[in-house]
Amino acid sequence: MKLFFGSIIIVIAGFSVNKYVFSNKAYDGVTTVTDTIPTYPVDMFDFKKTMQDYAHHLCYKNEDTLISQHVSVSECISKLDDKKTECEKKVFRLAPLNLESEVEVLDYSRQYTQCTLPYKYILG
Repeated sequence: MKLFFGSIIIVIAGFSVNKYVFSNKAYDGVTTVTDTIPTYPVDMFDFKKTMQDYAHHLCYKNEDTLISQHVSVSECISKLDDKKTECEKKVFRLAPLNLESEVEVLDYSRQYTQCTLPYKYILG
């Protein structure tokens, strides 16, 4: 039983490290989600995945801000994961299949991050 419990800790630690590495590597130099989009129109299904990844990145990128609000990065990620489905339905239910411009992308990005990450000063 001890070996099994130790394996779980290793898996959880590995997952945390992988999430942190993803956050820092995939979005180095990214200030808004539009920095990750090379061409338009943007397929809505791809955009939803990008937004989920970007929101995770915002939790890691703003660790100091979260701590000042008494929120840990893991709590931010947990909140994001809990609200993902609800916010996708709320924000994207009437969205077009493709986003045609940077203005549309920024608008949907703002709505999604505000819904999934209701913390002050961490929206990118």
